[in-house]
This record gives sequence, C-alpha cells and structure tokens, in this order.
Amino acid sequence: MEEDQFSYMPSYWEIIRGVYDGYVETQRQWGNPPLSTAPGVFWRCLLKFGAFDPVDILYIVVLAVMWTMIRYLLTWTVLTPFARWVQMTSLNQKKFPESAWKALFYSCTWLYSCYVLLWCGEFDYFQRPLAIWQDWAPGMEVPTLVYIMYMVQLSFYLHSVYGTLFMDHKRKDTLVMLFHHFLTMSLIGFSYACRYHKIGTLVLFTHDITDIALEITKCNVYMKNRGGKYYALHEYISQAGFTCFAVGWALFRLYWYPLKCLYSAGYASVMYNPSMKLPFHFFFNSMLWILMVLNIYWFMFIVNFLYKVATGQMNEVDDVREEEVEEQVMQKMKSKQNNVKAGGDFKNNDLSPRRRSARTQGRKDD
Repeated sequence: MEEDQFSYMPSYWEIIRGVYDGYVETQRQWGNPPLSTAPGVFWRCLLKFGAFDPVDILYIVVLAVMWTMIRYLLTWTVLTPFARWVQMTSLNQKKFPESAWKALFYSCTWLYSCYVLLWCGEFDYFQRPLAIWQDWAPGMEVPTLVYIMYMVQLSFYLHSVYGTLFMDHKRKDTLVMLFHHFLTMSLIGFSYACRYHKIGTLVLFTHDITDIALEITKCNVYMKNRGGKYYALHEYISQAGFTCFAVGWALFRLYWYPLKCLYSAGYASVMYNPSMKLPFHFFFNSMLWILMVLNIYWFMFIVNFLYKVATGQMNEVDDVREEEVEEQVMQKMKSKQNNVKAGGDFKNNDLSPRRRSARTQGRKDD
C-alpha cells in the first residue's frame, strides 16, 4: 500500500463495506469469529495475547479512589459553596458541582490527548489511522505518554461508576450512562491488554471534546436563575456552548470516529495485514459499533432539543435528559400538596368525625 493511502478517508458506505470484508477475512483466518461462543476460547486467547501487569491494576484503583476524593473535596470546599454564594436554586446547587467537575476533568484529559496526538510530534495516529497496525505485536511496549492516558482514563471511568450511583444527579438515562461506563472500561481495558492502544487513543480523542462543551453549557444553564434574578449573559453562553456541542458531536463522534476509528479497526487492521492474526478482532469491533450506536442514541436528544426550539416548545437551553426525573419530583410535590389540601378540606367538612360526633352529642342534649 502506498504511503499517502494510509491517511485515506473513506465514505460511510465504504466503512460498512470494508468492515464486512474485514469480518469475512477474519473468519477465513481464524476459522471462526475471534469471539467464539465457547467461553474457554475467549479466555485462552486472552491469556495468550493479553498483557496486563498487576501494578497497572493497582495504579487504576488508587487513581480511581484519588479522583473520588478530589471530587468530594472540590464539591465540599469550592463548588457547592460557590453555588450557594451565587444563590442558585436548591436543585441547581445539587447539579452544578457534577457538571463543573466533569468539565474540569474532560478539559484536562482532552488537552493532554491533543498534546499526545497532535503537538508532541511522536505519534501520527490521527493523520495516518490506517497505518497504526503495521507494527502491532502481542505484549508490545506502550509509550509512556499513551500509558499515562490509559491509566487516567481507566481510573476515571471506574470512579464514574461510583459517581453515577452515589454522587450524580439522577436522570432518565442513568442506566444508559452506567452501561456506557462499563462498555468504556471494557473497551479501554481490553485495548490496552491486547496492545490496541493506538486505536484507543483515537477513540478517546474523538469523544472527550463533546463532554467539555456539554458540561460547560450545563453549568451556564444552572447559573441563569440566581437569587430570584434572570441573567441573560449565561443564556447566551449556554446557547453558544450548545452550538459548539452539537457541531463537535457531529464532527468528532459521527464523522471522524467512524471514518478514522471504525474503518481502521474493522478493515485496515485485517486487510493490510493478511498474515497477522489479531486477537478479539470481532469483540473489539462489536464494542466500537455499540459505542457508535450510543452516539447516535444520544444525538437524538440533540435533535429533540432542536425540534422543540424550532416548534416553539422551548426557547432556552436546558437538559432534556432531566425532564422525566424532574417531572416525577414535581408530581410528588403536587401529590403532597393535594394530600395536605384534601386533609384540610376533610377537617372542615361537615361530615368529618369530629363534627359528626359534636352534632350527635348536641342532638342527645336536645
């Protein structure tokens, strides 16, 4: 293959066709799909090709605990006091620390991935994604810069499972978020163990940037109404942030991710290395495509928001994922108010037991 063709950008149809051809070629090489229905085949393949040092697991667990402690510390000492100081609503005071923490973390990790892939000059994974399989070997050495990225990301998503269950504000896609965290940990962990770290860095690079725009937008949504006043500046910032979020999602997750990651992992990894048997090829590509389906699923929330703005159902930026949960809260509050009101009416009703007893006593006295 010619040198300049390693940076070839396929069409969406070529991606689907190429991934199918890669799957057929993998079947021909292995005799069966790499992920066999027999569990023993999977684990034998993992023991043969996987390389995960116990010290790596120690680093991940220690870092996950550290992220949790840092988040608690920032929430108690900085983020929650700030939300109270600017007089956010009680509900937004609970949601603001979560978004501020994620915006800070994703900003740091994405800037670091930019340094690794674009600025340091050591790696050309993004520019030539089809060439990243040329030197693959089981147990190959992972560059230090990439190793740091993997340990940080794995530990953060391990922390995120705990955060989603016990620290985050509950939303109607909470279960989907948990599934996403476990999928991401599996994808990152297996890609590291089987030394698919080059494609893994591209997946992280194409996903973290949209989370930055989302969390910054949400922070400004929470700051619009403070102390009984409405601040239009935060509405303008949230609109600009949502625009960046939607454009970034379409560019990075729905364009560059399939063209640079799915095509490289599904087609180039097999067709440009016919003599190389890549372990877990079907398994990894399945997880990558599940991640693509989730990207499309969450993009529907963006489309839903745009539809509501276009039809006049919504005139400001808000998180539509929280509607269901907040509606349930409002229904509970209304239910309590109705119960209190009904109780008061019952007490004032002429047929209440107390008045009925008094009326009966009066009749006896007569």
